[in-house]
Amino acid sequence: MVDRGGHSARTRALVALAFGLVTGAFAAARVLHEPHWPTDFDQLWYAATALRNGGNPYDVVGPGRVFPWLWPLYYPLPAVLFAVPFTFLPIAAARITFSAIAAAILGWALGERVRTHWPIVLSGAFIISASRNQWAPILLAATWLPALGFFATAKPNVGVAALAGQDRRGVVLAITGCLVVLAACFLVRPDWLSNWKESIQTSPHIQAAVTVLPFGPLLALAALRWRRPDSRLFLALVLIPHTPSVYDLLLLFFVARTLRETLALALLTQCLYWGIVLFGSFQTFDAYAAGVGRAAIYVVYLPVLAALLVRPNEAARMETDPRKDRASVVPSNWIDAILFSLLLVTATMLVWLPLITYR
Repeated sequence: MVDRGGHSARTRALVALAFGLVTGAFAAARVLHEPHWPTDFDQLWYAATALRNGGNPYDVVGPGRVFPWLWPLYYPLPAVLFAVPFTFLPIAAARITFSAIAAAILGWALGERVRTHWPIVLSGAFIISASRNQWAPILLAATWLPALGFFATAKPNVGVAALAGQDRRGVVLAITGCLVVLAACFLVRPDWLSNWKESIQTSPHIQAAVTVLPFGPLLALAALRWRRPDSRLFLALVLIPHTPSVYDLLLLFFVARTLRETLALALLTQCLYWGIVLFGSFQTFDAYAAGVGRAAIYVVYLPVLAALLVRPNEAARMETDPRKDRASVVPSNWIDAILFSLLLVTATMLVWLPLITYR
């Protein structure tokens, strides 16, 4: 059985299983080490529990509420709706399951692309996403599988970027799925949109990378390659305001075309994380978010922009068939070997660090 993209279902299943098991094991280790450390998914678990019990999910998340989060619930109702099945599990088990499923979905979407994109699992973006139980792996998967585009409703500011890389048929399929999800949300809670708008009114840490001076505006140069799906995704990601983070940079792996590019991008996300850890000093979360946003422009966005600008402005097939490039599975020259060695060291430290420290 071969899917329309030319990737065998068996390969997809094996890659999905591998990604899910590895990520699930890391998430389980995090939970066992520090079971009471909250993740970003916890707010959705509490909100979804309230929704399942007939309550208003926007009343249970925030300072002084049932789930004493620093902020109100910024997620729209679709994210809460997607989290409802996980509320039948204890919150610790729900964290592990969500991370494993998100990684498995990404593995399925990769399929044969795993030959050039396997370093994703060593990237700072992926490891932090797994640690925080974030949506980024699913949104990256949606860039390759438009049928998953309805997940963009869970985190629309970043989800729109995932859809920007689709062709016309993919956009229609994704938007159709999004409309179905939104219709279901209004059936469940007709007032959810006003509740959500009220929650997101005060969110100073949400910003667009292109507005960050002095070099943020340069990121708009990606418009010079507007015919390319990867450039459109990049442009949407830097234009749409969202919380600056390491994990949402995972979507930029859609830009990578070779093993070397994936290794380099994975290492850049590691450099961003370790640079913030070692050299950042922030008194508030807003200051931290602003610092991550500025650093991401220098360390990640500008190098990716440079890669895009050297490519032709054409909507031709964006990638070679990874099955024909079997030599690309492992580093085959000294440059790739150095990149891999550095990436392996930083990834090992990033996995090891949260398992020996307490917050």
